[in-house]
Amino acid sequence: MAAKVRTWVWVVVAIAAIGILGLVTMAGVGIYFFSRHFEMREASAASAATEFEAIRDRFKEDDPLVQLDDRGRFLKASRPATPRPDGRPHQLSVLVFDPEKGGRIVRIDIPFWLLRLKLGGTTIDFNGNRMELEDMKLTVEDLERLGPSLIVDHATPDGERVLVWSH
Repeated sequence: MAAKVRTWVWVVVAIAAIGILGLVTMAGVGIYFFSRHFEMREASAASAATEFEAIRDRFKEDDPLVQLDDRGRFLKASRPATPRPDGRPHQLSVLVFDPEKGGRIVRIDIPFWLLRLKLGGTTIDFNGNRMELEDMKLTVEDLERLGPSLIVDHATPDGERVLVWSH
């Protein structure tokens, strides 16, 4: 006669199965999210400059909110007197060009709802110098209040370039 499995064993097995299924689902959602918000491709210096200038033209009359020195260290932050009339931004975008090894452009788009979660801060790497929004004297609330803005436009002497903007 087969031994009867106790009810608590089935409950433990069900909870473990649900936990594993939840982890697999979260991993799948994370991979999907990352693939939709991250792009990396090869680019020449000329095509990268064209792409940077197309974005920069959206903010022709605006100076970047954050000024960096030639090594990517924070110098100062400025705030426009009045917010842009374009409304609240929906995402923060980072565009980086690295001319080494044939040239590579990386673009990352981060939705503002994710920035509002403030999980571990929002860190941006400028030529090896890691900075968080708070280090740049900015908060997510500041960026939302200011509307779509050019946050950083930084170029290094060796041709690297970083553009950060909200839109």
